[in-house]
Amino acid sequence: MRPAVELLILSMVLTSLTGCITTRSLELPSRDLIQRGQLMIHSDFELPERHRLVEELTHLRLDISRILDVRPSDESIDVYLFKDADCYDRYMAEHHPLLPTRRAFFIKSDTRLRVYAYWGEKVAEDLRHEVTHAYLHSAVPNLPLWLDEGLAEYFETGRGTHGVHPAHIDLLAQQMAQGHWQPDLTHLENMTAIGEMNQLAYAESWLWVHFLLEGPPTRTDSIAADLLSAQLRSLRDRGESEKIAHRLEQEIPNLRVSVIKHLETLNDLKTSALDKRANIDVSSH
Repeated sequence: MRPAVELLILSMVLTSLTGCITTRSLELPSRDLIQRGQLMIHSDFELPERHRLVEELTHLRLDISRILDVRPSDESIDVYLFKDADCYDRYMAEHHPLLPTRRAFFIKSDTRLRVYAYWGEKVAEDLRHEVTHAYLHSAVPNLPLWLDEGLAEYFETGRGTHGVHPAHIDLLAQQMAQGHWQPDLTHLENMTAIGEMNQLAYAESWLWVHFLLEGPPTRTDSIAADLLSAQLRSLRDRGESEKIAHRLEQEIPNLRVSVIKHLETLNDLKTSALDKRANIDVSSH
């Protein structure tokens, strides 16, 4: 067989296997389309219309509306699902070269809401996070950065978890034990660019959201939830809102202590759950 023919056949085989060898790989996924509520899910592979992840993302819209008492929008959200990391990375490098390397992105323009991700081990977590951003931005304009990310971290954990995020609990508990961190919502509220947020800022944003939404059933919990609801209503109705750190400090005595106790309670519950799981695993052998 002549070398040129061998190269041609090899190229055809690689293209058929990966789908990302030629310039065509730099196009958006368009093989399949699933429309569910606001979501327009485009993929370059066959995705069952009733896949459990599709169902979860559809229900997520109603969960956000119910938990936050926010009227949902009907604005379309395009979700582009690449079949693997290589296809996704090549597209993002070509069309969004200034973005950092991440498994998924939500990008908002004046006219479109778009989510980009690939079908990997973390796809459910990634899509819950980024689609939460999309649902929120379709309904509530000008979300403060900390609240936008804190809510996305809360909802990325999945239904039935009450927003508990073990990795964030571990990080915050460790940093606090080492004397490197204390809760400071004012510091978070002053952040306006995503580049200012490190992993600790994401974790703390999640903690404040969890405290506001899932704090113990006391007067403190009611005040916190009411302040969050008022801020979301103001953003929705007027496109702007006052910061809430100062209001929380005025309304909740020893606010920082309350937030730390909330973290400690979550850490104890997580540890207890892990111990029970370990005992079950031992007894099963």
